[in-house]
Amino acid sequence: MYYEDLREYLRALEDRNLVVHVDDEVDPDLELAHVLREVIYRNGPTVIFNKVKGCSCKAVGNLFGSIERINMVCTDDEVRSRIEGFISLTQGRFRGVQEVLKSVQEFGKVGKALPRKVSSGPVHEVEWREIDVRKLPAIRQWPREPSRFFTMAITFVKRGNVVNFGYYRLQVVDERRLIMHWMPWRRSRELGESIGDEIPVAIVLGADPITMLMAAVPIPPPLDKLTLTGIVRGRGLDMVEGKCLDVLYPANAEIVMEAVVKTRELVDEGPFGDHVGVYSPVLKYPIVEIKAIYTRADPIAPVTVTGKPLLEDGYMITFGERIVRSLIRAILPEVVDLHIPPHGLGYVYIVSIRKRYPGHAKRIMFLLWSLVPVLGKIIIVVDHDINVRDINQVMYAVSAHVDPQRDILIIPNYPTEELDPSTPIIGLGSKMGIDATRKLPEEYNGKQYPEDVEPDPEVARRAEEIVYKIFRIYSHSEGR
Repeated sequence: MYYEDLREYLRALEDRNLVVHVDDEVDPDLELAHVLREVIYRNGPTVIFNKVKGCSCKAVGNLFGSIERINMVCTDDEVRSRIEGFISLTQGRFRGVQEVLKSVQEFGKVGKALPRKVSSGPVHEVEWREIDVRKLPAIRQWPREPSRFFTMAITFVKRGNVVNFGYYRLQVVDERRLIMHWMPWRRSRELGESIGDEIPVAIVLGADPITMLMAAVPIPPPLDKLTLTGIVRGRGLDMVEGKCLDVLYPANAEIVMEAVVKTRELVDEGPFGDHVGVYSPVLKYPIVEIKAIYTRADPIAPVTVTGKPLLEDGYMITFGERIVRSLIRAILPEVVDLHIPPHGLGYVYIVSIRKRYPGHAKRIMFLLWSLVPVLGKIIIVVDHDINVRDINQVMYAVSAHVDPQRDILIIPNYPTEELDPSTPIIGLGSKMGIDATRKLPEEYNGKQYPEDVEPDPEVARRAEEIVYKIFRIYSHSEGR
């Protein structure tokens, strides 16, 4: 469903009784995070904190902490139809007048998905005369963290006509300065550093829900993330220009900080209790200097929490899986399904394929690694008849079809996510691919792979009638 902004989404949550307001004053130093984690672990509601100690606005957490809430924003079928529809249009061929007319109509839909530059928006309703980011609800989650962090702020960066955005945590230094955790492989960092030593950015709190979810999805170039977001939303984003910097950001956002990233001014960032459930290391990252803050009237700032799964980021991974699967299937139609288990932190992919030739499974592995090199640390490839979301079926395929010396591929010295604690060298680790497909003769020393057992159809039909009678009697027996 399309939501114009965060407020419209919150009203929809309220209508379903999925929101609880907390009127007690809550401390952003450890307390708010602990409350929110416990609510999410217990499958609780979205929570609006009306009084955050030392802050001038409300905070909201657990916006996307259930499959129900993810589906309220955009269902799996909606993602698939919109992305695959767009891609099929770009690959289509005109075969006559009717096809031309149909394609014109479809291109009109694509035009509606493009971002639009507007002259003003609600985000500019209030200008802060005195800049002090400490009055916004940044949080400290874990005891060893050195200060508070913005955990759900979206950074927008612009170069020419290209705009990219994503989540990069921001550590609070003082009233005007933050530290940007901009990992080397991030697309926005690459885009920004091509501008120069001082990069104008817009740091947004509280965009519309699909933009918030898309901010967590790594989109490989040359795809344009802003346009893809509009396609998934069904309508392009209204974007406003910065008041004091050359930036673009959503006109309907709750809060925006126009700022400059100083790439040569590096300071210690962290430690931070991350989504893996451990403290990430202290590393050098650039200072961000806030130039201006604008908000809507009575703004509300989203926060999220990290720790051992399953927390809100796990459900956001589910949304990302839907995007990635649709893109992958457009590139490789032999891919049947893709699952990124939320407890796997984005490091484990399970993919099913219609296998057609020797080495097909390995080709799929390398394609996935090439798109986003640091994710998908472990990829399991199974046949088309395996349900990738049923761990029992996946374990059966691994057990029955994997000969370790033949079917497990290890790639050493491969880029990995900086947050991955399993490797002692930050940003460098290895990949593992597991080919759990049935083997073709070329992969099986020229022999035919053992045939799956299958019942006789007529026997199965007659047996099913008897089984039905057995369970009908069993269900009516005493105590059942």
